[in-house]
Amino acid sequence: MKRAEKLKWYAKEFENIHEDIKSKEHLSYHDFLRIRNFKLQNSTIENEDNIKIITSRAFKLAKEDNIKESIQLLQEKLDGVGIPIASTILAMKFPNKYAIIDRRVIESLGKKEWLTDYLINPDTYEKYLSLIREKAGKEGKRLRNCERELFERSIIK
Repeated sequence: MKRAEKLKWYAKEFENIHEDIKSKEHLSYHDFLRIRNFKLQNSTIENEDNIKIITSRAFKLAKEDNIKESIQLLQEKLDGVGIPIASTILAMKFPNKYAIIDRRVIESLGKKEWLTDYLINPDTYEKYLSLIREKAGKEGKRLRNCERELFERSIIK
């Protein structure tokens, strides 16, 4: 999306959200996410061409199981992308190969020491992914299902 198109969308989306919530007494979960995403859309300076170039490179690295390099590329070259978002991008593209890193899953795995740097250290993501892959393999589960179950278990506690 070009800058002019983005600004036009942004103005229109504000009006659309306003129309949807102006008579409500409270926000729904969906409304909340929509507003949050609206704000995030305006926060990034990335243009579509750069996103395409960087994600294409990262996907090639990830496909070859260059975990750390693909995470670092996304983290360093896309504005506003930290390891949690980078891991989400890779997990959505390759759900059988990559997992979303999350503090609750880290705690479920009993690795509280990783909480100090999981947001900034690609090595921690690499260890996290290795542990989740191992756990999924032992339990005969798909990687995404294993990671999601750990996440859901932590929410229920």
